[in-house]
Amino acid sequence: MEVRCLEQRQDSDRVRDTIEVLIPGDNATLVTSFRTTTGRLRTAFVRSPLVSILPPRQPHSLQAQHPGQILVLSLDAAYCEQQARSALGLQTLELAARYAVPDPFIREVGNALHGDRRSGRPPGSAYLQSLAGVIAIHLARHYTSVAPVPTVCGGLPLHKLNRVQAFVTEHLGEAIRVEQLAAEAHLSPYHFARMFKQATGQPPHLYVLMKRIERAKELLAESELPLIDVAARVGFRTQGHFTGVFHRYTGATPRIYRLNARAPRPS
Repeated sequence: MEVRCLEQRQDSDRVRDTIEVLIPGDNATLVTSFRTTTGRLRTAFVRSPLVSILPPRQPHSLQAQHPGQILVLSLDAAYCEQQARSALGLQTLELAARYAVPDPFIREVGNALHGDRRSGRPPGSAYLQSLAGVIAIHLARHYTSVAPVPTVCGGLPLHKLNRVQAFVTEHLGEAIRVEQLAAEAHLSPYHFARMFKQATGQPPHLYVLMKRIERAKELLAESELPLIDVAARVGFRTQGHFTGVFHRYTGATPRIYRLNARAPRPS
């Protein structure tokens, strides 16, 4: 595994043979542009605590504020497939691109590597080799094209997890309390919160918040709804609160995100 910092402020028409994990530092913002399978150009804003997972040979472009604060982990695709086959029994490793996703484990890895870089103690090759194996298995478990069944010991059973996730999706425009989610799983709030985090890697409140942000992105890019209506549909009482939270997690205001998502780009 190679670890480096993103050096260019703008890098267009990127296609890499390796799997890349992009980890912005606390004060960095990364803008990734890519085309969907239908050919539509989309833009993702990546800022802590989000990361980007890019499969090999995935065309995209990057634009970065403070590029030196964005870590790039490059992993050999054949090595990752070998690790996935050995540890998980997967015959092939087909990662699904996730351009802006919360991943507590990858964030912890990034924070540690950022700290090593700031202290002038670059990690040795043996350490990076062992870390690459762990990351490869993590990516195979969580980012394959077909989502794996959660297998974390002590986490929510799949049928309960599905019920809770469906409840969140159906009630995004409302206030959602952990007590309501716990009731869907027939658990106490304390035990539900612990088991939900084990199953998803996120505490319930952060999961709900990121679902609100994801839905807001869709509405901003694909509808003509006024910002105040977008805010209401994803559960924010005021446009000001919505704008502040959206900016914190995407690096852009809702208005700027909408303009960027719809702006024509050179082919």
